[in-house]
Amino acid sequence: MAPWILENLIFGLSFIVALHFVPAYTGVSLAINGITTNYRIIKNLSDSLSLTCTAVNNTWDEELVWLRGDRVINLKAMNRVNISTVCVDPITENDDDATFSCRLNKNDNINTTVHLDIRFIPILSRDGEKEIEVYEGNDVALTCNVKSNPPAVMIWYKDNNILKMAGQHSVHWDSGVFRLSIRKVQKMESGMYACIANSTLGSSNLSFHLNVKGKPYELPIEPIVAGLVVVALTALFGIISRRKQIIQLCRKKTDTYVESDTQ
Repeated sequence: MAPWILENLIFGLSFIVALHFVPAYTGVSLAINGITTNYRIIKNLSDSLSLTCTAVNNTWDEELVWLRGDRVINLKAMNRVNISTVCVDPITENDDDATFSCRLNKNDNINTTVHLDIRFIPILSRDGEKEIEVYEGNDVALTCNVKSNPPAVMIWYKDNNILKMAGQHSVHWDSGVFRLSIRKVQKMESGMYACIANSTLGSSNLSFHLNVKGKPYELPIEPIVAGLVVVALTALFGIISRRKQIIQLCRKKTDTYVESDTQ
């Protein structure tokens, strides 16, 4: 083999090895706010948050990519090379438990992530209206939707007193839904209800006014219809049974009329 061919082959192999195994490439990492490992950030509601991702131990420019969860964040061109910053301002309850990840554009395996832990007092909302009307004997449900970090302790009140649970009452508490159900509600259940959420940061409440009305007077439709059917059938059968008598009577009257007319 010619010496120059061997030299070119060695050079080519050396170049390939340098591209894939030089310490400057394999040692590159990413840091978010100076921390290269995944970590959790604790913030309060309405705070602002700035996250800066920096390429560490890089020997050439690295393009950076930010993601919120699995959604890529759109960055300006000047905010993508070597150092990149995203801001969350103001922080809301919807940012709780969110993740922000920074990675190399050319290598998804080089990345780091922060997990947001947003603390706030309980936030309550209702399904439907505050004023609830229901007829006596029907079932009714009062629903509080709850967001809270740290988690809240929930309880129902009636007319400013802790609700004494009876057999017709049941409470459902799961996945941010706190619901009071009352079966076959009675007039005595009317009043002001409130769901109370207590956490280490504070408490919140949401009120409902339940108005149980007496059952409206309802005509007994089915018995009336049945009675009318019976009357109609009785009349029909009576007509049918007397059909011959009616026909004979009509004929007799007709004959009499003809005879008298003839005279």
